[in-house]
Amino acid sequence: MTNGLAFNLGFYMMLPYLAHHLGSTLGLTGWITGLILGIRVFSQQGLFLLGGTLGDRLGYRPAILGGCLIRAFGFALLGWADSVPVLIVAAFLTGFAGALFTPCAQAYLAAECRDAEQRHQAFALHNLASEAGMLLGPLAGLWLTNLSYAATGCISGSIFLLLTVLQWRYLPKAVLASKSAPISVLTQWHSIWLNRPFLRFTLCAAAYPILFHQLYLAIPAYIQSAHQPASLLSSVFVITALIGVVLQLSVTHWVKTKLGTPRAIGIGLVCMGGSYVTMLYLAEMPVMAVTLQAVLFSFGSILCYPLFSVRLPHYAGDGQLGCYYGFYASFGGCVALLSNIVVGRMLGNVGTKPPEILWYVLIGVGVLSGWLLYRQLLSEDKQYESRAG
Repeated sequence: MTNGLAFNLGFYMMLPYLAHHLGSTLGLTGWITGLILGIRVFSQQGLFLLGGTLGDRLGYRPAILGGCLIRAFGFALLGWADSVPVLIVAAFLTGFAGALFTPCAQAYLAAECRDAEQRHQAFALHNLASEAGMLLGPLAGLWLTNLSYAATGCISGSIFLLLTVLQWRYLPKAVLASKSAPISVLTQWHSIWLNRPFLRFTLCAAAYPILFHQLYLAIPAYIQSAHQPASLLSSVFVITALIGVVLQLSVTHWVKTKLGTPRAIGIGLVCMGGSYVTMLYLAEMPVMAVTLQAVLFSFGSILCYPLFSVRLPHYAGDGQLGCYYGFYASFGGCVALLSNIVVGRMLGNVGTKPPEILWYVLIGVGVLSGWLLYRQLLSEDKQYESRAG
């Protein structure tokens, strides 16, 4: 929980204001700003698989410590740098740190928990703490950035440095990446390709980042086209974070006692996709449309998001958790990047009202992926119960 809170607190303290800092404070051109942001995204999303694989070999605890230490240095450097080469290095380091930390932290948590029920509770708590960090980070960053972006970088880097020290001192060493003889990297990656149930799971679960990233792309375009203030967009993130903090544990209990994993994931994705219905049928009331969309979307997110991480160990072999979490994250990131390009083309010029077909597509993505995952997970659970019987 400390990991989830501190990692998102430090991250969202810096990154939401990076583009403004590069363009306004440093006076960089648009393409250089885009290059630096793109390097940061690629070095994280594109290297998740590598980071998880390293964790399987080095151990999850050393990889977590290394990721925190690298990000501490990277964020401090990102705040102070004023030349393009140094900014590129800093952007790469912050991205690679996330690629090393994130899959290994998930693998550590999954390996530490003894069964699916314990994993469900652990990942729900971790998501709650992450949402709290996502809520507090931008608020702290807004205040610090008004002082100076260098101060923001130092404070954010200090959070990650403190997190490194705390984990070096208190994070247990008991969790091992593997209890069996290590296999080659190529063999490990090839086993993922042969694991068709996992590939189907990953493909359908990629709907989550597609739907989630529209909070940064399609929703802002909608708000701008409706001539609403930027504060409405801020309220979207406040609503999503608050619902995650307040309702996550109650929803987790409801899933465990009533719904079960297949139905919860299916309903969650359908709810996330269905939230975009408000853009179609409440178009004359944009404030209500955006607010209701945020509420429905957030509920669907807290319903299904922790369960993806809980379910993934079901497909991974001994000593391969980091690799599987890494592939899952990399695939989702690449799908999100491609979908953003397509959505960006559909949105057209700045200030143009998003086409209605976009909302129908997003609704369809949520409903179809939710239905397919529900069918797959229900079938897998029945097969498992049959073998256990």
